[in-house]
Amino acid sequence: MVRPERRTRNDVIAAVVIAAVVALVAGIIWWTSDARTTISRPASDVSTAPASAPAVPSSVHQLWSAPSPHTVVPVVAAGTVVTGDGSTMSGLDPVTGRTRWTYTRDRELCGVTWVYSYAVAVYPDGRSCGQVSTIDAATGKRGPARSGAGSPHIDLSSDGTTVLSVGEARLELWRSDMVRVISFGEVDARVKPVHVGTGNGCALLSAAAGDDTISVLRSCPGEEDVKLSTVRAADEEDEPEVRDIPEPGLRPDSGAQVLAVSDETTAVYVPVPEPHVSVIDETGNEVGNYPMPKSPSSAFPDGSVTKPGDLITWWTGDSVMVFAAHGVEYRYTIDRSDTVVPLGPGAMMAQKLLIPVTGGIGVYNPETGARERIIPVDRPAADTAIVPAVVGSTILEQRGHTLVALGG
Repeated sequence: MVRPERRTRNDVIAAVVIAAVVALVAGIIWWTSDARTTISRPASDVSTAPASAPAVPSSVHQLWSAPSPHTVVPVVAAGTVVTGDGSTMSGLDPVTGRTRWTYTRDRELCGVTWVYSYAVAVYPDGRSCGQVSTIDAATGKRGPARSGAGSPHIDLSSDGTTVLSVGEARLELWRSDMVRVISFGEVDARVKPVHVGTGNGCALLSAAAGDDTISVLRSCPGEEDVKLSTVRAADEEDEPEVRDIPEPGLRPDSGAQVLAVSDETTAVYVPVPEPHVSVIDETGNEVGNYPMPKSPSSAFPDGSVTKPGDLITWWTGDSVMVFAAHGVEYRYTIDRSDTVVPLGPGAMMAQKLLIPVTGGIGVYNPETGARERIIPVDRPAADTAIVPAVVGSTILEQRGHTLVALGG
């Protein structure tokens, strides 16, 4: 019979030391991890999207306001209003402004947007805005996340099905599960001998996205004129299909801007030789040219373009140009008058087009652009676009760094 092995005093000491080292390493990993510095407080209930308003109210008053410097347009997902302030993304009740859930990290937000039923928060890492977290807006529980290359500053936008992140030299398009559909521009290290998605030192001036297509104005080294590049998803996300469309005479400092991408059509504001909106199809041909009586009266602020219903609206600083979403066909312009000046782009409510104007909210016929009435609203003077959105019977306005809710 074999005698059983006996633990010696040294065996016990060794086991204790090993356990202590494992606990110490685990503690260090936890102490330095993102999880330790992340505070997630889910909602106590589940939100649902409120019913659409049956009619536009005859009068409104302020329901609540909240700071939201990290959103450029009102963000709504799953019937919850989402704000970004400091290091915290919050989900609010659209009627009461009550905080339903919060998500906080130990660093300032880069930006907040949404996709499907998720709120999307982008945070910086040591180099760039590359850490992305999603929160189920209905419950406040965590959803998919991603981490990758980014830029020190990014602009976020969403059509509800994808998220576009644009930096100075790199852009990415993400799906709702945070899988990257397209990456284009500069990379830290090229991993393929031929890398189509590399930007070759080009600066990204302006971009907009459709379902699987991005249009971007680029200024490249050694080239006096900018070019419009259409970037489409392919089998490899970092090897997209790219078509460059020359823009003769269009300089990087001209103020040109990609306004919108719809289907495979792109609308671009072109200031030379005279101000106009150029509509370009997937082959690079101009299929629409819409002259403007003058240049925009202010620089292009974030959120100056919205897509309410089947329309695209563009606030030029003192007027709103309206296009059909399909094919970006020009419909009409809502100009300033002696007493009424548009202060931002449009939103849809009860089949009416709402546009913030001096002294209130203009209610317009979306087919003709005829103004029907003005809902009085007392606002402080603003030097940025007032960007509206509608959730149920609540009208939201992004006023610079503040989000305001209005209701009847």
